[in-house]
Amino acid sequence: MVDFSRIFEDYRSSVKRAQYRCVCNLATMRHFASVLTIVVAATACASPGSEDAIPPTETVDSTTTSTSAPTTTPAENGATEPPCLVGDHPFSTSGVVSAFGGAAGDAIQISGIRTGFYAECERIVVDLLTADGAPAGSLGLVGVEYDAAVGIVRINLPPAVVRTAIADLRLDGELADRAYIVDTVTGNLALDIHIASGSRIALRAFEVTSPSRIVVDLKPEPDAPAATGAGLGDGLVVIRPVAGVATPPLRVAGYARSSSSPIRATLHDTPEGPVVSSIETTTTSSTDAWTEFELEFPGSPSGTMYLRLVIPSGDSSPVWLSLDMSSTGDRNASNT
Repeated sequence: MVDFSRIFEDYRSSVKRAQYRCVCNLATMRHFASVLTIVVAATACASPGSEDAIPPTETVDSTTTSTSAPTTTPAENGATEPPCLVGDHPFSTSGVVSAFGGAAGDAIQISGIRTGFYAECERIVVDLLTADGAPAGSLGLVGVEYDAAVGIVRINLPPAVVRTAIADLRLDGELADRAYIVDTVTGNLALDIHIASGSRIALRAFEVTSPSRIVVDLKPEPDAPAATGAGLGDGLVVIRPVAGVATPPLRVAGYARSSSSPIRATLHDTPEGPVVSSIETTTTSSTDAWTEFELEFPGSPSGTMYLRLVIPSGDSSPVWLSLDMSSTGDRNASNT
């Protein structure tokens, strides 16, 4: 287990602060205005040259993927290394990235997500609140993993974190594209950070304290796998499979914005052709987050198939994926 107390003793003079931005739900911000003032004041006191440097933030009036967060600027001239490269937390390119936190914590709500963009790297900071609306003082167990084939960083939040002021937002970084809060099939909340399609990255994740926050740092890594990107439709995100080679059984996974509308998946042997196979599910959630779903087609379809996912109610646009359902070839992790 990493000793996070070392964070506040090391690297106090190596970096100047970058501008950060904060994307928070305005209604929640009004409700917690005094609390957020405390957060800003606390973060402003962090040493600008340290790994945990998290400067004050701006706020914007949207937390949906339809609106971008404000543009940030690189570190000031004369800075040595940006904070997202400072420190001894290792970077990873796939799989399990890190685990941190304790057996119990007082964080119960995601209150904001901030980003800092530098020429060499990008930083994402997740702010958390207690049940009383105060900045969190401690975290339960957090696990972070990276699905390099699709390009999704998943932060599995502690079971105690049951509320969110944010559903989704556009990050618009060179590396970090979008973020979604997901009510997972296991019943816990997770934060998914989608990496820009085609990007090759290494990342690290850790906790900083006083107050407790989650930090994810991203940097380009030429030798890492290129992110394919998730399939996006109206109120629908498909993370599995990705277009290309897939092997039976065909499993489909993603999340939907609506917690009550059905999700229909169909297979076709030609684009817009007759339905070869069809399955449907309905998601349920008690939070404002996106709701995760998983589906599995019966049988063993083969050859070139076209997968279509849609929320039938309303005029939502579908997600189409072309799949090579051959029994050989790279499994591509596209349906595992």
